[in-house]
Amino acid sequence: MGNRGMEDLIPLVNKMQDAFSAIGQNANLDLPQIAVVGGQSAGKSSVLENFVGKDFLPRGSGIVTRRPLVLQLIHSPTEFAEFLHCKGKKFTDFDEVRQEIEAETDRITGQNKGISLYPSTCGCTPLMC
Repeated sequence: MGNRGMEDLIPLVNKMQDAFSAIGQNANLDLPQIAVVGGQSAGKSSVLENFVGKDFLPRGSGIVTRRPLVLQLIHSPTEFAEFLHCKGKKFTDFDEVRQEIEAETDRITGQNKGISLYPSTCGCTPLMC
């Protein structure tokens, strides 16, 4: 496996971020982050998927990514994804990850292609997308 210290640190940092999100505050941790910026259909999702090595983001015409979303992809003996909005549920099928992104996006923004600046009603901050 990788660096044992980092493997122990990541779950701790995740718990801290979750705790700050629960009270509507930003953890202000100086951690590496990825920002992908570009126009519509410029390939931002493809860049993120390339980093991860999995196809998991929704595809389609028009505006597809319509809101920030907190998604953690965990690399362990069994790779899985976990969303902040359904903490504890492990997604091992990345087609299900895509479906959950679409369902949660529609729940927050509606199916009319509306856009939301807010990741969820809990006040968490965007981590990805």
